Amino acid sequence: MGINVSAVYHGYLGEEEAQMFVQKSYFTLKQIYILSQKYRQMSKDSRINLNDFEVAMNIPNHQIAEILFKIIDDDGSGEITFPEFVEGLNKFHPDAPFDEKVKLCFQAYDADGSGNVSADEIRNIIQISLKNNQYLDFTESQIDELVSQLIDTYSRDKKELTFQEFYNMVSKATGVIEAFDIDTDQLVEQ
Repeated sequence: MGINVSAVYHGYLGEEEAQMFVQKSYFTLKQIYILSQKYRQMSKDSRINLNDFEVAMNIPNHQIAEILFKIIDDDGSGEITFPEFVEGLNKFHPDAPFDEKVKLCFQAYDADGSGNVSADEIRNIIQISLKNNQYLDFTESQIDELVSQLIDTYSRDKKELTFQEFYNMVSKATGVIEAFDIDTDQLVEQ
């Protein structure tokens, strides 16, 4: 059958519960069991904190790890439960709708939760994204120019982006989403 049965007997998840996660996600039953195993490896007490998440997910940029963690930690408790883990990773699944990925990305950019993305928030995300990038090296003035171009091109008020304006920008520049992506295929390989 191909299901990792040891995860059922030694683990966190029964078959009925696993089926429930399958119905609510893009993951297969086998992948849910693999996620259950990975979750158990990451968590010390059936919850994952930021440090465990960052190390286990092998995210080299602490600030990006913090942003991804906050997105997955749906209740804002500072710890990720298994349901949050599956639901959060499901948002990054290759089969997840583009619209959902844009909402996720918007949430990451909108650091102050205002419902709009300011030039400063765009600048901050660009700086965070470039921090560990060995292939791209932008000066502050180049970053400022890029931010100005994005705001001038996509914002009606030339100050900040509404969700729709952000959506339009991301639709034309899909690389914006890639800074906040988790390779779920690699995560569920076994």
